[in-house]
Amino acid sequence: MSERRLLALAAAALLAIFAVATTTGPFSDVTVNDLYVYEQYARLLHDGQLPYLDFGFEYPPLAALPLWLAGIFGRDPASIEWTFAVLMALCLVAGQQVAARLAGGGRAGVTVAWLLVLSPVLIGASLRTHFDPLPIAIALGGLLMLARERHDLAFLLLGVGTMTKLFPGLLAVVALAWLAGRGQWREAVRAGAIFTAIVLAISLPFAGAGYVDSFRFHLDRPVQIESTAATVLFALGGSDVTGTNLRPDRFKSNGLDGGHADTVEAVFAVLLVLALAAIVLLAARRRTARHMVLCGFAALLAFVTLGKVFSPQYVIWLAPFAALAWAWGQRAVATLVTAGIVLTHVEFPSRYFDLINAQTDVVLIVAARNALLLAALGLLVSRLWVSRWESSACAQASSGDDASDESSVPVAQPRPAVRERVRRRARRAHDHD
Repeated sequence: MSERRLLALAAAALLAIFAVATTTGPFSDVTVNDLYVYEQYARLLHDGQLPYLDFGFEYPPLAALPLWLAGIFGRDPASIEWTFAVLMALCLVAGQQVAARLAGGGRAGVTVAWLLVLSPVLIGASLRTHFDPLPIAIALGGLLMLARERHDLAFLLLGVGTMTKLFPGLLAVVALAWLAGRGQWREAVRAGAIFTAIVLAISLPFAGAGYVDSFRFHLDRPVQIESTAATVLFALGGSDVTGTNLRPDRFKSNGLDGGHADTVEAVFAVLLVLALAAIVLLAARRRTARHMVLCGFAALLAFVTLGKVFSPQYVIWLAPFAALAWAWGQRAVATLVTAGIVLTHVEFPSRYFDLINAQTDVVLIVAARNALLLAALGLLVSRLWVSRWESSACAQASSGDDASDESSVPVAQPRPAVRERVRRRARRAHDHD
């Protein structure tokens, strides 16, 4: 059977499983979701009101588009819910097909497509109650264009993705470092200008206090209850759950404050900055598109595990990258991330209120999930670093005694047997790339 037909079958299978698994049975739980908030926004938008200017809006400007589209066939809750579900199903399939092509086509692409068929079962109904399938599809499109050396279109898409939900901006920074590391400084400057222009062009019509408040909203919110920082706070004790009847807040979620919350939040902020800086530097160390994509995966893992918010829908971002990691031989990383996604579904939404009540078994489930994803981050970064060293060593070994004195990172010449092993391992890594 041809690759095209296998990809088409994978798309049909994903739609079928999405339709069944997210609406009936054990994976369809929507006890906790964002649909009520989306419904309010959809009605306001269809009344002709503008986000930030006429009403508070906690997302980037282009997030209003899927919410407006959700209301085109009716403003009642049922119409909005099902229209939105269809939109997200289409976005999910688009992301699947783009990820398959990003994998490099052939067997790897088919593998990625069929692995993602399982996402409605692994993630559950969050796929149809959150708009995250849209920005991840756009972000994957940007990475695919980068892999195909279409840099202008790539950064246009990453800019659009950032204005839909901010996380594609991390991928843009990684990609800029990757271009610079390849010596493509002119392309990097041009790409950065395109990305900045897109962000400004979309932001400027909404500029004002309301737009600033949408960013302040996320900066001011407390440590979210499912984050790794919250896991530490649960262990330390002394912090209180916010967003409840006893401690209401304006953030539409539950967090932890008091006790050691400020200190832990500050420590994790520093760790996140350091981790992202290391990943960006690492992205500049190898020239292959695969290395750039995996560094982007590492950046998202760092943001999710070290940031002060870990909303359950964030695993929607991770699933395509886990499938790519599996197809590219990073199977331990993919397995750890998949296990983290499964534990997220075990906890959310069915056990979420038990977490609010600090029930020990649920706190431990979330802690285990966070530990798995931290382990995945550490393993992925270490493997990217090792592959970078092998590439440098192989380049030096291949050049022998005639190696250029202009190398900015001198590498000691290995012995002949070691040199041959390095060559073989680097050739295998190159074949994967």
